[in-house]
Amino acid sequence: MARGGINKALVLKAREEVLKKGQNPSIDTIRIALGNTGSKSTIHRYLKELEEESATRMDDVELLSKPIKELITRLAAGLREEANVIVEQQADKFEQQLQDLLSKNSASEQALDVLSKQNASQLQMLECLETDLKGRDIALTHSAENAAEAKQTESKLTALLKEKQTQIESLEEKHLHNREALEHYRQSVQEQRDQDQRRHEQQVQQLHAENRVLNQTLSLKQSDITQLNKDNSRFISELGAAQKALSLLTSEKNELESRVKALALSEQSLNIELRNSREQIESYSVENGKLRQEYGGLQSKQQASIVKIAMLEAGVSAKNDVINQLIAGATGVITDNVPDNHIK
Repeated sequence: MARGGINKALVLKAREEVLKKGQNPSIDTIRIALGNTGSKSTIHRYLKELEEESATRMDDVELLSKPIKELITRLAAGLREEANVIVEQQADKFEQQLQDLLSKNSASEQALDVLSKQNASQLQMLECLETDLKGRDIALTHSAENAAEAKQTESKLTALLKEKQTQIESLEEKHLHNREALEHYRQSVQEQRDQDQRRHEQQVQQLHAENRVLNQTLSLKQSDITQLNKDNSRFISELGAAQKALSLLTSEKNELESRVKALALSEQSLNIELRNSREQIESYSVENGKLRQEYGGLQSKQQASIVKIAMLEAGVSAKNDVINQLIAGATGVITDNVPDNHIK
């Protein structure tokens, strides 16, 4: 028995309404159409009964008329013929497709062989790449280790840099103090230099006064030196004349020596001819004796000239000594009156 007034007629009506809406006549849609009343099992039972009744009416051939039966028979025969044609066409088409597939399969097998060879070479390349990749992984590991070490080194260097920066700041502070001390020292040195400059100027003025006195003294000494220079010039003139006379005597001496040498040569030749001309040799010997006497006289004159020149040179040397003593005395006086720091 259905609960809540649900019967087969209501379910049929609800089913037709759902079909009109174009929806699927499921249990839930029919229950909604019934206003959410009735159990699902009851609705399912009524739907099953309605489907069985509908199938019974469509399968019952006796219910159909003869023209409809003939029409159905002709339609069935036409459908069979069309189906056979379609099947034959599809069989031919399938056979052609099978041949195409077989040829394609052969080509595919050849291509597969080529691809297999390529795959083998690619596998070898892959192995090489894997080996290379392992090497790169090892290198990357080393690089990571080196990077870690570099990072540690960087940390150490950063700490060292901070320490150096602190030292630099300390040195800059010391440098500032040193500059201040240097500036103070420069000021004190400048003051000392100014004092020394003033003292030096006073000493220079004093030295100028002393220099004027010394210049006057030196002027007097210069007059004496001028007179001595005149005497020295006169002595030099006399010495020049004596040197000229000595030069003449030397020339005569050289000439006599040449004559003596010539006579010596002649004497040698005469000695060779001694056997034939003794008288000539004796006369030449007498003449040679005279020449020797003349040569002795010339030597005596030369000795006298040398003595005279020595006396003149001694006089000139004495005059020069006197001049040097006067100059040294004047220079010593100037040096004694000049302070040591002024001389420096």
